[in-house]
Amino acid sequence: MKKLIFCCLVVFMGACKDKDNGVDPDQDFAQEFVGDYRTLTITSNVIGTEHLWGVTRVNNNQLKIAYTKNITVSVPGSEVKSWQKLELNNVVTTETNKFTINEIVDMQGQDGAITKQKLEGQGTKVINAAGVPQINIDLTLTNTASGVSNTEYLEFKKQ
Repeated sequence: MKKLIFCCLVVFMGACKDKDNGVDPDQDFAQEFVGDYRTLTITSNVIGTEHLWGVTRVNNNQLKIAYTKNITVSVPGSEVKSWQKLELNNVVTTETNKFTINEIVDMQGQDGAITKQKLEGQGTKVINAAGVPQINIDLTLTNTASGVSNTEYLEFKKQ
């Protein structure tokens, strides 16, 4: 009798089980972005700023970006070079070709000064006309102490 009750219980529990087979397991989009990226911006008083991203996968749908800005400024008679480094540790991938940046990080300057910066943006990975993968982003940097912000549209090409 105990065996019959146990068998009925097993059959009953199996019948109550959720049969939704259409649910996909969590997909990991992070690997789609891994690599080294570069872009160069030019402004009127700056000869050029080279933006470098080293993108690595941390976990499912989580990226780390080592961001370096190499800045060359023109002053009468010479050029002055400087750099800034930031490390983004919680970049979240949301689709196969999109990720979101929304975190406060330490920005280290060549002079050794460290400032807190809030970085925000939605990156999109595309294939450009030359067939090279690139990440397009409107990236906003806000100094948390002063509240001063700057938004740049950047096109990082995969190296």
